[in-house]
Amino acid sequence: MSEDTILTIVSILLIGGALSIGFFFRDTKGMGIFVKLMSPFTWLKDRVDPNYWAERIGNKTGVYDKAHNSKFAQKTRNLKGWRWWTYQIVGGILFVVVIEFILRQIGMTMLPW
Repeated sequence: MSEDTILTIVSILLIGGALSIGFFFRDTKGMGIFVKLMSPFTWLKDRVDPNYWAERIGNKTGVYDKAHNSKFAQKTRNLKGWRWWTYQIVGGILFVVVIEFILRQIGMTMLPW
């Protein structure tokens, strides 16, 4: 067997073991203790994660609700058929062009050529 095959088998066994442990021990006293032991690490993870702060600020200020209920969002959610495809393709191309232009200004690129 090649090294890649052995690594694949080992990774599948590790993932399977983790899933089975999570399934069999989900409502036990040991899992409760484990969750309590891991809570400081969860707290630390949240404090250094930008997504945690973005979600917290977005929910607190109501920006997510405003964006969800905006006229533009309502209009794009109601697109059907070729209009939806056109919106997705043209919007995606414009996004890539704008981001590529900005990245080129600082000497980077996201395109492989």
